[in-house]
Amino acid sequence: MSYDVVPVRAQYPALGDGRAWLDGAAGTQVPQAVIDAVSDAYRSGVSNQGAPFEASVRGTGIVAEARQAVADLVGAPEPRGVVLGPTMTALTYRFAAALAPSWRPGDEIVLTQLDHDANVRPWVQAAERAGVTVRLAQVDPTTGQLPAAGVVDLIGPRTRLVALTAASNLIGTRPDVAAVCSVARAAGAVSYIDGVHHCPHTHVDLATLGADLYATSAYKWTGPHLAAVVAADPAVLEALHPDTLLPSPDTVPERFELGTNPFASLAGLVAAVDHLA
Repeated sequence: MSYDVVPVRAQYPALGDGRAWLDGAAGTQVPQAVIDAVSDAYRSGVSNQGAPFEASVRGTGIVAEARQAVADLVGAPEPRGVVLGPTMTALTYRFAAALAPSWRPGDEIVLTQLDHDANVRPWVQAAERAGVTVRLAQVDPTTGQLPAAGVVDLIGPRTRLVALTAASNLIGTRPDVAAVCSVARAAGAVSYIDGVHHCPHTHVDLATLGADLYATSAYKWTGPHLAAVVAADPAVLEALHPDTLLPSPDTVPERFELGTNPFASLAGLVAAVDHLA
């Protein structure tokens, strides 16, 4: 069966010059539908949320649609578990700061050699401040694989967090996330899964993965430069109380989002999910 790539490429204005972009791991180009959604949002006018006038109502609706779109994309049970933010790195620092206050000296966190530094450094720095031990799972140098057993063996009764990639940004290998998350949950540890290079290439179902928190970046799947961390159960978010401003809402997931949401970009995120669907 042949695949006619011409009409597909035609949906992406950046591909109009005939170039083949070979840096997909660094991000995708965006289709015209996403460009139009962002442009339409700016043309229509939006305002901060919470007011009864049209522009504010429109902004509130865009945020709600974005949460639902991400929830649909990753198989989350409800949009209330979707935290929106500028980048996966920024959100990971946000969650590290929110989780670390419950850690105590003698506790442990488990990280991996396979992960992008965005899923390593925020946790290492939080652990150093809390006096927590960092345990690092090693990659098999002959295969590039991260054996699940190598991660699971590091999980113990004092483990508070297991941070793991679902797909390597460098070599593409995919650990057995479900097996690791199952053991982490049994130990009472939070599992934080970097799905940035996983989500664009497979059907994601949080229930199957078993992850407590799953991070994804829209610009890896034809959307604007935005990210989200999705909680499989909003109760995970309810238990955390990140630093925020006095006028900011204390509800979930809003308490994790700093400042005004980028409404036009979120409209583009919704369009990107619709495009993939």
